[in-house]
Amino acid sequence: MKLFAEKEKKLRFERFSSMHDVMRFVSDTYGDGILYKYFEEKDLKELSFRDYYKLFMNFGTGLNAHGLMGKRFAIVGESRPEWMCAYLAVVAGGGCIVPLDKELMPEQICSFIDYACCDGVIYTDSLYHKVESANPSVVFINLDDNPVSGENGYTFRRLCADGEAEYESGNRIFADCRPDISSLASIVFTSGTTGTSKGVMLSHNNILSAVHASVNEVDFYPGETDISVLPLHHTYECICGNISAMVCGVTICFNNSLKYFVKNLGIFKPTGLVLVPLFVNTLYKRITDEINKKNKQTTLSVGMFVTGAARKVGLDLRRRMFKEIIDSLGGNVKKIVCGGAAMNPDVIKWFDSIGIKIEQGYGITECAPLVSVNPSATHKPGSVGKPVLDSSVKIIVENDYGVSYEAEPGETGEICVKGPHVMMGYYNAPEETKAAFTGDGYFRTGDYGYLDKDGYIFINGRKKNVIVLQSGKNVYPEEIEEYLDNIDIIKECAVIGRENGDDVVLTAVIFPDYSRFEGKTEEEISAAVKDAIMEVNRRLPIFKQIRGIEIKRAEFEKTTTKKIIRSKI
Repeated sequence: MKLFAEKEKKLRFERFSSMHDVMRFVSDTYGDGILYKYFEEKDLKELSFRDYYKLFMNFGTGLNAHGLMGKRFAIVGESRPEWMCAYLAVVAGGGCIVPLDKELMPEQICSFIDYACCDGVIYTDSLYHKVESANPSVVFINLDDNPVSGENGYTFRRLCADGEAEYESGNRIFADCRPDISSLASIVFTSGTTGTSKGVMLSHNNILSAVHASVNEVDFYPGETDISVLPLHHTYECICGNISAMVCGVTICFNNSLKYFVKNLGIFKPTGLVLVPLFVNTLYKRITDEINKKNKQTTLSVGMFVTGAARKVGLDLRRRMFKEIIDSLGGNVKKIVCGGAAMNPDVIKWFDSIGIKIEQGYGITECAPLVSVNPSATHKPGSVGKPVLDSSVKIIVENDYGVSYEAEPGETGEICVKGPHVMMGYYNAPEETKAAFTGDGYFRTGDYGYLDKDGYIFINGRKKNVIVLQSGKNVYPEEIEEYLDNIDIIKECAVIGRENGDDVVLTAVIFPDYSRFEGKTEEEISAAVKDAIMEVNRRLPIFKQIRGIEIKRAEFEKTTTKKIIRSKI
């Protein structure tokens, strides 16, 4: 069964033909409305759509004035308006942007700069120590006001000032630039070192197609407010959480630190959030912990029963009934867009019960990053939705003899995607690129799942995470982790296959919520965790039951997008 995206939708936005068109549209449409709110040290600043467009034009023209337009730049730094402006201007000017994770070690960052053959590096002042060892021949552009000495050192402010003067003098080379949409616009490296990481090559067309799909699939509107939490080097946050949000007229507020996230909810009062499942689960546990501390479980249950009954007769009392909970999230949150991994259906249902809808999506960097969206209007529990605009999805199964075939509805296999958002290939890796596509041009996501009879996609887990038992049974750890995540005494968990001689033991590695075990011994904590997991086992088939339990004293090591690094377990 091959699933194609619906073609007959009435679209809110037409497709943009260039990044210049995107920026001109948001300036002309939303003008003096506030695009960005952000902290500059302790001061809260604002930028309008119109002023941001001027900043974009000035910086891009400044690049041209200094012979830097059309070059390849790495970019590394904290989330801020200048970061996005540099990204947009480099791409709009026909260059290539290489976003790098600021948490990488200095030698890794410099290695990526060399490997990607970057002409320059754009960085924030606090991260100069991570880029200073880069090849001295590259251009250094500081988003703050401390330039590298010499002819190849610039600041963002200087380039904008020079660009403004050039533009006023009639320089329209950047303004009139319209790169070939099939040309390379960005190289995004997956997690790892230069030896293991793959550089995903995204064209202008890939990025514009992902924006087109995002703005027409997700319900964000002018006047709404979102907090940008995930790092901007992450494609999901950059393209969906920022560029697409701009097009929708959303005010984007940069969260200055994870430790201030809850405080910033009260400052920015967002109407929506773009998050990954771990953030949503953390919010859920924080709220339910507070409810348990105040012994309000019964009050919550009764409230959910009453509001549920009222909704059946067309009366929605949720936000009034659960005002205290919603106020703890800033008072205005109505929706959460969640992507990056499968979301627990029970958590989605719980948030809906208090008046906050979760629109779940599924994506992967190689698809820039959108694959599917499960909007609230046609929501199907447990699914990540249907393919985004102009794309198609099919499930490929490989039998015991190595023969591949297209799956029937309900049959699990590898999720494969085709569409204008799918990458050009992997940088300097023709063999890996060839292996990533089927003979008929579908990208192999490496995720396993199935399509139901209505064409909704369901994810079981990552192909590389699958645990193969001695019996030959395949176990997707994400399925079991979904059960464990619901246990209140477990803060974080990962299910792995531990080799024990000739056997593979299904093992749960657990980081307990130690705040619930004050005064308890290690033995008591282990016993409580074991009892909870045994209860989960009763609901699982025998081959999926946990046989080993390991307790951690510290949190799991994670990526900057808060995914557990399984290779480090």
